Amino acid sequence: MGRKIKEWVTSDCFWDSVRLILKITKLIFQIIKLCDKDGAVIGEVYEGLEDMLGKIKDNLKDVEEESLFLDIQRIVNARRKKMNVPLHSLAYALTPHYYDSKYIASPAPGGRKRSRPIDDVAVVEGVMKTLETIAQDDDLFTILRGQFAKFSSQSALFSMQAAKVDAFLMPAIEWWSMYGAQTTQLAEVARRVLSQPVSTSSAERNWSTYSFIHNIKRNRLNSVRADKLVFIHSNLRMLSRFNESYHEGPFKKWDIDRDEGLFDDSSAKLEELRWASLDE
Repeated sequence: MGRKIKEWVTSDCFWDSVRLILKITKLIFQIIKLCDKDGAVIGEVYEGLEDMLGKIKDNLKDVEEESLFLDIQRIVNARRKKMNVPLHSLAYALTPHYYDSKYIASPAPGGRKRSRPIDDVAVVEGVMKTLETIAQDDDLFTILRGQFAKFSSQSALFSMQAAKVDAFLMPAIEWWSMYGAQTTQLAEVARRVLSQPVSTSSAERNWSTYSFIHNIKRNRLNSVRADKLVFIHSNLRMLSRFNESYHEGPFKKWDIDRDEGLFDDSSAKLEELRWASLDE
């Protein structure tokens, strides 16, 4: 068995296969990392997946098996169907920098030509479906469609040069707060949609905090008090990571219960990785 392993490790074919796998999985990992980070990233998922497929296509252009990319594309598209695609379409369509002429003219990976979100039929269908669901009223739905038309055509306040520049400089939520005065209903929808989490990581962190608060030693807390303590503890944890006292001194990593016995060095490092995106 040892000889076979040695033959595999020293074989050029083995390392060629490893390099091929990395060309694919590295790009998939990057989009997963994007979705898993803290912050409002839902507007970047739709375009991010398209760019990921384009980069994979570029990486596989020298591979003899032409069907390999088609198989990967089929798998990715099948997984996308399990996502809430209409909501992602609306978030993508409400992200202002995707309408910039310079961005549209920039080269896209995989030989794909960039276009405005509203030039994609599937995106427009998702936008209309989601807006109708959010509105739940014909009058409001009409208002939202009209305001979305102003935004997508870059008219009214959206035609200002400052608005076009800030589309790249500001987070999308802040941009809507700044330039959504003439489209108040759509601006409110945009802020809410763009604030939606992409993955369950934020919820999982709260579950972890809840298990820390409501444990065997503290098992008589009612639900209201436990929720308040989770809220306070989560915010204290986030704020403390910007202080030197959390990393050095007597209060170093104060939120990790060393007496629990379940924490080891690797667990502490994993916790640091979960919060690493706050520094990005």
